Amino acid sequence: MLLILIISTISCGTRKSNENANLESIRSSGVEVFTETVDDVIAAPVAKNVATVDIEPKVIKTANVSIEVADYLTSRRKVDSIVAKHKGYVTNEAFQESDTQKSNSVTIRVPAQNFDHLLSDIATIAKRVDYQNIYTQDVTEEYIDIKTRLKNKQEVERTYRKHLRKAKNIEDILKIENKLAEIRSEIESAQGRLKYIDHQVNLSTVSLFLYQKLEYKYIPEELPGFWQRIKEGFHWGWKGFLWFPILLVKLWPLWLLGAIAYFTVILIEKQIKSRKKKEKKAKKLQKRAKQTDETVM
Repeated sequence: MLLILIISTISCGTRKSNENANLESIRSSGVEVFTETVDDVIAAPVAKNVATVDIEPKVIKTANVSIEVADYLTSRRKVDSIVAKHKGYVTNEAFQESDTQKSNSVTIRVPAQNFDHLLSDIATIAKRVDYQNIYTQDVTEEYIDIKTRLKNKQEVERTYRKHLRKAKNIEDILKIENKLAEIRSEIESAQGRLKYIDHQVNLSTVSLFLYQKLEYKYIPEELPGFWQRIKEGFHWGWKGFLWFPILLVKLWPLWLLGAIAYFTVILIEKQIKSRKKKEKKAKKLQKRAKQTDETVM
């Protein structure tokens, strides 16, 4: 009996020590696992595989149309009626008028489902269709790629938020919040791109150029009569007479320079003449001196 009591006491103590050891091991291992998970996610988060969602084809439609119309104003009003009928709107237009034609470049946005009907109705108001070019751009692949990456980033964001709720120290919290801000920016950028693609797909663009040819009429310039020309001649002659003295006054710098040049030339000529006279007198005196010397000899 005593032996059984001793054995049971020893086994209970061993069990308690083992439980305490396991508890400590779980606690320490739990902290280590969490710390390792946070560091791994911060360093290189791996998103879960998200199955691609089946979506309908995303096609952007545009058209360039040029038409000649019989009457511009009537046709322009009909264009507005056609656009309103198909629930579209005009984004911009540029009207021009010359001696030979009236024209307008109109940009129309219309729901994609009404794109073909609008083009058909525009053709009915044309006197002649110069050209009608239709372009399509399939952006389905880009849309699916962005959609898939968006779902992956949202999954990564949820993972970060789970770790943020479990984080215990400030350093881990700051790291996770910084990564969350980066992921949120990428998510918003992807969402904005998807909205833009949806908008371009849902609303097609039609660039319409409509014009009316005008019959060119030569209007000769009206020339004044004989007496009118005489009158204008006197008028412009009198104006010229009044402007002449004013012009002379305006040229006073030239007059001043001319006067300075004139008096400078006169002064130089006087100096040259004076020098020549002195040389002649000197020559005459030399001749007289020679003649006197010869007479004395």
